[in-house]
Amino acid sequence: MARSPDARLKILEAARQIVETRGAGSLTFDELVGVSGITRGGITYHFPTKSDLLRALIESDMAQWEQAEAAHMPEDCDEDTARLLGFIGSYAGRDEEQRRLMCGMFSAVTLDPSLLDPFRAELRRRLGTIEWSERDLRLQLLRLAAEGLMWRELFQLYSMPRPVQERLIDMMKGLARQWGAERPQQLQKEA
Repeated sequence: MARSPDARLKILEAARQIVETRGAGSLTFDELVGVSGITRGGITYHFPTKSDLLRALIESDMAQWEQAEAAHMPEDCDEDTARLLGFIGSYAGRDEEQRRLMCGMFSAVTLDPSLLDPFRAELRRRLGTIEWSERDLRLQLLRLAAEGLMWRELFQLYSMPRPVQERLIDMMKGLARQWGAERPQQLQKEA
């Protein structure tokens, strides 16, 4: 029996819809059959376990995130600074649909922390070659600020007025350009 090449994508989209609207706890194979229109056998062919499906959702989200970063990367600065600017821009551009997906996935991650392994691997890849110069530390400070802003908005702890948030993001981008243009200086090792 031939499998539809679009079935995997259709299953992922149905899973995303379920997680966004009702959370990862509501993601069952029966629910997926109803939302996707694909048989349980078709679903388990592509995703034998719920964990496999959740990992695929995370990897799909990471790929979309990488595309968003690339779309925000300017070409008029060095690669490290451009990546940081892309990172800041992608965090700032998160929408309500993305927020709901991340919140829905959060419950699954608390039950199975290994679901974060793709994120851990990506961070090791990105941060593993940093020399931790003064410049690198400053750029990481801005990366952490963007992450903090994203988490605050994600959990709706406090939403600053949109114009203020835009000014803050512009300030972060300005600092990224300023600090990124500086010549790297290694940290002095303390005796």
